[in-house]
Parts: sequence; C-alpha cells; structure tokens
Amino acid sequence: MTAPSVAVFGERSRYLGLDYGDATIGIAVSCPRGIIATGVETLRRKNPEEMKPALARLRDLVAEYGITHIVLGNPLHMDGRASRRSEKTADFAARLGRNFKRLSIIMWDERFSTQAVARTINGKNYAARVDEMAATYILQGYLDALRVNSQQYYGTREIDMDEQIILVDEDGGEQPFDILAAKEHEQITYLLTMEAVEDEEDDAEIVHFKCIASEGDDMVFEIIDEEEDEFAIVLALFKDNYEELGIELED
Repeated sequence: MTAPSVAVFGERSRYLGLDYGDATIGIAVSCPRGIIATGVETLRRKNPEEMKPALARLRDLVAEYGITHIVLGNPLHMDGRASRRSEKTADFAARLGRNFKRLSIIMWDERFSTQAVARTINGKNYAARVDEMAATYILQGYLDALRVNSQQYYGTREIDMDEQIILVDEDGGEQPFDILAAKEHEQITYLLTMEAVEDEEDDAEIVHFKCIASEGDDMVFEIIDEEEDEFAIVLALFKDNYEELGIELED
C-alpha cells in the first residue's frame, strides 16, 4: 500500500477560522490534521442585524468538515486596546457560543492579518477575496502558535501499547496501525508500528513515525521515509525490538 504521510494519535481537532465584519464573514478551514489553513468562502449579509442565514451556513460547514473549534479574529487596536469592532466581535463570539455549544470558540488577535492580505492580493481581486484571505491568515496564525506553544516535536504523555495510531489521507480516509514500540530521542517521540490488517495472512507493512506536534493528550505523527537521513536514527533506536519481534527489514 502507499501510505499517506501524516497520522493522528488521540482525538483529532479541526478548526474553522472566521473574519467577522458588519457585512461579511470570511471563512477558512484547517486541514484534517489541524496544521494548514485554507480559504473557503465569504458570507455577505445585506442586513448586518440578520444573522440566521449566516449561522445556518456555518452549521452546514461545521457538519461538512467535522469542526471541533472555531477561531474568530479579534480586531484590536494596534496598541492592543479593545476597539469598537472588537466589542462587536465579542458579541458575535457569544452568539456563536450559544449556537455551537459543543465547540470551543477562540478569540485570536487579527491585528496584522488584513495588512498581510493587502500585501498578497490587490486590484479588482482585493474586495472579492480580502475577507476569505483574512480568515485564512487568522486561522494559520493560530495554528502556527498552537504548534509552538504545545511543544512541537515533543511527546507529552506515555504511549500506551494497546492504542492504535490512525493514518489519515488527504480525503479523510483512515488506516489504523498497531504500536509495537515507542522510544524517545532528543525529546522526540518515535514509534515502531505495524499495519492493522483484517486477515492475518495478509502482509502487514512496518512503518516508523515521529511526533511533529502535540496538544495535551492529542499527538500528530509523520512517517519517516526510508530515504531520509533520520531513518538511520530509528534503525538504531529499534534494533533490539526488530530482533525480539522477528522483524527483518529490507536492505
């Protein structure tokens, strides 16, 4: 089988990014692994006071993408003080909380998102795309900070050998792997795993992973390709495990 490159361990998080305005709401969504933000669309409201159609569309998107968190841009003044827009945004955040009680609503500093978008797009495309792009910058900024603040590249909990690691492809398809061994090297968690197959007579692939991000009990892993220099590290780390488990790796 051709394995996708990223796996998740624990409950997955998927984020919806919003850039809220009086007449528009820019929308972005994270990839299934919660690392990359992509623009989705811009909701336009003729009546700023009428929120039901916008909330209905957001419900559709939450269901479509399996959203667990909403990241809402907070338009503070450049010196960090609350602005009139940020007060309106806080009211919108409270409304989101009432309508999406199972989701986490996160306010995120958006002071530099619009300036970043202005440097990226211009001319006739600016008005059509600025809100969607601003939502993308807001969400990407949050995701980047989350990875840094959650000790990126570090394992944060003891690995239970009875758990499975779930490999997720770009279409959301999942393939479970059984964990055979876990080791730490220079504060990075590495896993030796075997593909979980339904028929014991089927060949099961041996795959090595390393932790690339973590948040609490949730961990994100990446496959270590045999062509990478780092593969030599895992060969040394799991040498004894190969012998104990009777695993023979191809040269």
